[in-house]
Amino acid sequence: MPQDIDLLQGSWSIKSLALEGQEMPAAMFVNASMVVQGNRFTSLGMGTQYQGTLELDPFANPHQLSMNFDAGPEKGNVNLGIYEITGDIWKLSIATRGSLRPSTFVSAPGTGAALEILQRVKASAE
Repeated sequence: MPQDIDLLQGSWSIKSLALEGQEMPAAMFVNASMVVQGNRFTSLGMGTQYQGTLELDPFANPHQLSMNFDAGPEKGNVNLGIYEITGDIWKLSIATRGSLRPSTFVSAPGTGAALEILQRVKASAE
């Protein structure tokens, strides 16, 4: 049975993003993506590039992750979150500030939580 980190390998496009309860306009992330290689992630297309490592706890309920940034404007920061993988959909709820990990997939005003839905980018058949 594949590990969660194995299921995340590859490129993901951002389908929706809410920050503190506010849905971000689709035009803001139309070319944005997240690439996972091993335990490393690179987030592209949201005005700058972010890089770091992912730590997953698939045994927690809900599953937990920590995004440890080592390059870009968030270098040195850690964002705590929860995640869910269902087929080609990756749902993330991330704390953008503070040390409280979200416990639900909701982005409410004043929480600093971002809710992101990503979809796997399929390799094109040649």
